[in-house]
Amino acid sequence: MRATHPRHRKAHAPDPYAALPDLYDLEHAAFGEDIPLYLNLAEVVGDPILDLGCGTGRITLPLARAGWHVTGLDRSAAMLDVAKSRTANDLPGAEVDFIQADYSQRDFGRSAYYGLVIIGLNGLMHLPTLEAQRNCLQAAYDALDPRGQLIIDVVNPTPDTLHSFERGVIHEGNWTLPDGRQVDKFSARKISPTSQTIDTHLWYDIVDPDGLTRRTTSSFTLRYVHRAELELMLELAGFIECQFYGSYDLDPFNDSSERLIVTAEITPSPETDDIVLR
Repeated sequence: MRATHPRHRKAHAPDPYAALPDLYDLEHAAFGEDIPLYLNLAEVVGDPILDLGCGTGRITLPLARAGWHVTGLDRSAAMLDVAKSRTANDLPGAEVDFIQADYSQRDFGRSAYYGLVIIGLNGLMHLPTLEAQRNCLQAAYDALDPRGQLIIDVVNPTPDTLHSFERGVIHEGNWTLPDGRQVDKFSARKISPTSQTIDTHLWYDIVDPDGLTRRTTSSFTLRYVHRAELELMLELAGFIECQFYGSYDLDPFNDSSERLIVTAEITPSPETDDIVLR
């Protein structure tokens, strides 16, 4: 077989979270408003469960703690290292697997296997092109067994929400580390309506007690999606019975909803909706 010349090999994009796992968790580790919803869905459709874009395990670990067999998949080795360490320390012996893979590809899934696939907390938005998002949804479809269900959680891109992203430099938070260091997070974002992208630049200033400051930065592109667009992408991937909600309590989706949450299935299951909406 002819060897591939190095210049023809597909280059891997840098990992924007390589230096951020601990800093990311300062903001996100304590967020758990969505966890009861995923636990409820797991009760309905059963395991195994695939958590796409699992990061440091914020969703993966609570599901495993509840006794479910969970696979967390993420492209960031640094984020997965934190997730693996937490699992080993907090849940030894739990049925948890971790896979480093790019979930914008069509071949990450295993056909007819998972009962539930989760793309949580803007995970779909971290795929910055329409093609990448469609690939992910198709792979999610291929990864589900016939009884399976997909759930996606993204921000609802209302005009007010998008406008709020473009307010120049924003101070997003301040935290004190156990050793006394102070962490300040800043962001700057640029919206491109034609491509529905959000160019995002983050930096964290870490200040030692003696005043020495160290800065950690990261940049990446998000792509927001609208309700009708997401529904069409799901239908093209083969999903049916798409249900849209505006909150983790499954309130009806409307123009002012902060979240755009959708569940979708492969085969009709009328009793599933009754249980989920209970």
